[in-house]
This record gives sequence, C-alpha cells and structure tokens, in this order.
Amino acid sequence: MTARRIGRIGLLRGVWLAFVVAVSTACGSSEPPTAEPTAEPTATTAAPSASAGASTSSSPEASTAPSPSPTQGLGLPHVDAALEDLLPNMVGGIPLQRFSVPLSSYIASSTGGDKDLLGPWVIHFGKTADEIDLAVATDLTEQIDFFVQAIQVPDAKPADLTGEFARQARQAGWPVTGRTVVGRIVLEITDPAAEAAGRLATGYVLATGDVMFIVVTDDVSLLVECLIKLPE
Repeated sequence: MTARRIGRIGLLRGVWLAFVVAVSTACGSSEPPTAEPTAEPTATTAAPSASAGASTSSSPEASTAPSPSPTQGLGLPHVDAALEDLLPNMVGGIPLQRFSVPLSSYIASSTGGDKDLLGPWVIHFGKTADEIDLAVATDLTEQIDFFVQAIQVPDAKPADLTGEFARQARQAGWPVTGRTVVGRIVLEITDPAAEAAGRLATGYVLATGDVMFIVVTDDVSLLVECLIKLPE
C-alpha cells in the first residue's frame, strides 16, 4: 500500500469519526451506563478449586477481555434502523459500523462534497433535509477505502432520485458517466475538488424503490461486493 493511499484512507476515517462524534453529541446519544464494579472476592468467599491439587488464590485472575475498540463510546446515532438494515454489515471481510442521522445533520456537518448537491437535490422532491434520513455503513477501525450511504425519499421513483442527483452534479461541474457493474446500472460521479486533493472522489449512484445509494470507493472488488449485497 502506497504512502499516498494510507494517508488518503486515514483522512477518510478521520472525517467520518469527526462527523460521528459531532452528530452523536448534537443528537444527545449516549452509551448505556456502565455497571458498577463488584467487590473483589476474598479468600473466605473464593470458589473451591476444580481439582484437588490446585491451590486457592485470594485474588481474581487478570481479565482476558479484549481492549475496547476505537468505536466504543462514540454513541453511534440510529434514527432509522430500518434504513441501516438495507446496507451491508461487512465488505471485504471487514465488519462495517452502521448508523443513521437526519440528512440535515449530515449536510450541516461540513461543506463541500456531496453535501453541496444534496441540499438542492432534496428540495426538488418537495422535502426538507429535516424530513429525510441518511444511513451510512463504513469502517471506522481498519484501513479500508470504502463507505456507502442510503437516503430515503418517501414515494420518490428510482429514476427521479438518480436523475436529479446527476443533474445537480453536472450543474456543479462534476463528471457523470453511466456504467453497468455486475448487471446493475450505476452513475459514476466524480468530485473534482476531492480528486485534486488526493481523497476518495468517485461515487457510484443507484436507486431501489424510494432509496438512493451512493457507494464511494476506489476498490473495484469492494464495489462489486457491495452492489451484490444492496437490495434490487
């Protein structure tokens, strides 16, 4: 793996972690309270040894539980669990973290990228970003250049969802190309600013029912696996 790719993936992970922390705080999400530790057993209350020849210790054995992962304690928001369920929970053998937020929270989290397209895109359907949910599946712990979003606009038609998104992209000067991948028609849309900065820049857009999916990756194998797992 090249140094440039490592840096690009590290930036992607950092952006998503920052977004998750910001949205979790704004939504007031929190982890379940930690259980109070129990008193340590003493020599008089320790359980007898399983074997007659084993000695009895007055202190418990050291814990063998794994260290907490970087995602523990983030309080991932889940405003739309059903939308999250449409996304894969694993690609390339890597477990993905899934969460969901109001589209307005995602758009307000920073500027640039698809956030500049999604605001006018959702208005086209007579909705506000507060009325629409966005779900994400990504990897926040490993070096994998991949994430996928799902945005649901109730009662919208698939062709309208992708067609309007393509129109907004072209209007912003983003190249849009139709492609067929594993039998699925997708729009390949590239963000020139992200490309110039050396970040992940290409998204693959498709829709099923009233849900639009955006798969962002430069790994063809991950794209193929994701498209196979997304609902048709």
